[in-house]
Amino acid sequence: MLHWFSGSIAEAQRASKVGCYFSINSKMLDSLRARRVVASLARDRILTETDGPFIKRGSIPLVPKDVEAVVSGLALLWGTDAESVRLAVAKNLQTLLTQGAGRC
Repeated sequence: MLHWFSGSIAEAQRASKVGCYFSINSKMLDSLRARRVVASLARDRILTETDGPFIKRGSIPLVPKDVEAVVSGLALLWGTDAESVRLAVAKNLQTLLTQGAGRC
């Protein structure tokens, strides 16, 4: 599991090939560069997170329900609806829990 990945697209592709998963938070969708990296990730390697209480909206620390902002951001990035993102992320989590994450 790569938390708050900030590497290049090439590095992300190498990590994905060896079985890494990527946890995506709302701050990772703020910049164009970061969105490009997230968009390049294999969708079956993405999980969501808030990274609260370390990430804040204004002065208020994020809480688990704030993950919906990540879901919405991924839906926009993927050109799909939020429910499809939720289902994909749930499937990814189930796969990770049952099969593991490879050598990552």
